[in-house]
Amino acid sequence: METVKGKKFLVTGGTGFLGQNFVKYVIDNGGEADFFGSNYNLSILSEAERAFTEFNKTYDYIIHAAVLQGAGDWPLKHKAEQFDINCRIHTNTFSCWHKYQPQAKLIGIGSSCSYPGDIQELSETDYWNGAMHESVDIYGLTKKVMTTGIKAYKEQYGLKGTTVVFATLYGPHDSFDKEKAHVVSALIRKFVEAKDNNLPEVEVWGDGTQTRELIYVEDQIKALLAVIDYDGEIINIGTGSTTTIRDLAETIKTLVGYDGNIFYNTNRFVGVKHKVLKVDLAKQMYGWMDIIQPDTLENNLRKTINWYNENKHLIK
Repeated sequence: METVKGKKFLVTGGTGFLGQNFVKYVIDNGGEADFFGSNYNLSILSEAERAFTEFNKTYDYIIHAAVLQGAGDWPLKHKAEQFDINCRIHTNTFSCWHKYQPQAKLIGIGSSCSYPGDIQELSETDYWNGAMHESVDIYGLTKKVMTTGIKAYKEQYGLKGTTVVFATLYGPHDSFDKEKAHVVSALIRKFVEAKDNNLPEVEVWGDGTQTRELIYVEDQIKALLAVIDYDGEIINIGTGSTTTIRDLAETIKTLVGYDGNIFYNTNRFVGVKHKVLKVDLAKQMYGWMDIIQPDTLENNLRKTINWYNENKHLIK
């Protein structure tokens, strides 16, 4: 890809799900990528400065993916922790960006959690138009802090940056931790373990009618790189379509080859019932979903299941 070849990237959160896949993609396509993860605690300024000076290089882009997060009801139980740590991660990162890499464009990885909770179709113009859903309000707010920080540094210091808002990612290297896994990885683990252990039933949270917008990590990376020179405040990148949890669960069940039953537990946490990113801006400006086409949900789920089966012995 032309955007990558010959370019130098610094990736915060580079050992996480997105970071691992992004670094591999860049290197495989002729770019350079340095990265760091939790071995540098960005919530401490001295550690952030150590991370930004470690490689002694001048970068074209900084991909800011470092964040403390969880899935399911985890955000509800760690609100203060998320607020404190994530705000410090962002402010320390921006300070080091300005001090050590002012020539680099910083792309903050945003989240649909930052959008108002009562809007189902999420356009960039809606970003500031209401309260976030209570299940993700603190996490969403800290992403808005990130967006605001990028804007402030651009305006005061003449730096370049933007926030790219993602849908729900899945794919290789995702978290399959039972407490922090998002919906796709959580369901894949449940169905694979049920098959491996001949369990009669798999529990799925909610009644199955809730929907999610899902995007395979490599498709998301291609889209991110396609819009990387956008200089507005925010831009959405998703599929623009949703799937029900029932359809997702049934598809994973079939692909895994599980023969048992599915129990839809309506007493469990489901979060936001419906939301989808409007991706008209990315389509019009960069050919997303037209020139750059994501693979099908079924094919991408199959690839993710295969990766999990090959690596499940390493996952706690």
